[in-house]
Amino acid sequence: MTDAPVVFLHGTNGGPWTMENFSRYFEAQGYACHAPAYRFHDMPPSEARDAVLKGLSIADYVDDLSAFIETLDQPPVLVGHSLGGLVAQLLAAKGLARSAVLLNSSIINGTLPTTERERRLGKLFISAGAFWEETPGQDFDLLADFGLNTLPETLQHQLYDRLDTESGRVLFEFVFWMYDENQTTKVDIDAVTCPLLFLSGSEDRAVPPSTARAMAARYGDRAQFAEIEGACHYMQFDDGWEKTAQHCIDWLKGL
Repeated sequence: MTDAPVVFLHGTNGGPWTMENFSRYFEAQGYACHAPAYRFHDMPPSEARDAVLKGLSIADYVDDLSAFIETLDQPPVLVGHSLGGLVAQLLAAKGLARSAVLLNSSIINGTLPTTERERRLGKLFISAGAFWEETPGQDFDLLADFGLNTLPETLQHQLYDRLDTESGRVLFEFVFWMYDENQTTKVDIDAVTCPLLFLSGSEDRAVPPSTARAMAARYGDRAQFAEIEGACHYMQFDDGWEKTAQHCIDWLKGL
């Protein structure tokens, strides 16, 4: 078994199940894997779930994960998808990561959209009203267009049916970081001393490669960037995800 444990961090509206393909692949190669749920994300769909999610911040997720990591015997490798990639960067800035793999990471403070499609997505959030005070679910058409666009329609519906609500404040904090008075997603770039691997799906419309590359560039030679041809935002479900998972492991073994 390899040295460092691996902690998988899921995206918005999801849970540890979204990382199962990768975690099982890593486990098969000898890694000790953990996949904690964000606060209250293990609750079933209900009004009670929405009530406790409302108002939660990314900072709450970071606090919970910091406490979890402190229970491990050494700093782990972090593998974060979407919001999980953002959270991984915040944890790395706290010295809580041995290294981090970022799968289509959500943007951090200071990262601007580079495509018209991203700007259109921002406008759609604005049209939803004061979503930061609510617990939004996913819209199938929007999710299929921006996040699941390379996947078969049957699989798109299967994933959509399993995704649940999310704290609107969490969405606001990274989509509209410039208006977040707490600057929740501001990463102390200089404090991140561990190596980072940014993987970006060539067909990701939520955080396209041009935007992901700009985010990775802020870390200089501490970060490597790779574009995964044909992959969408949910790259862990794309055909060929095993090749992507192996790419991560090969990178870790080369450190």
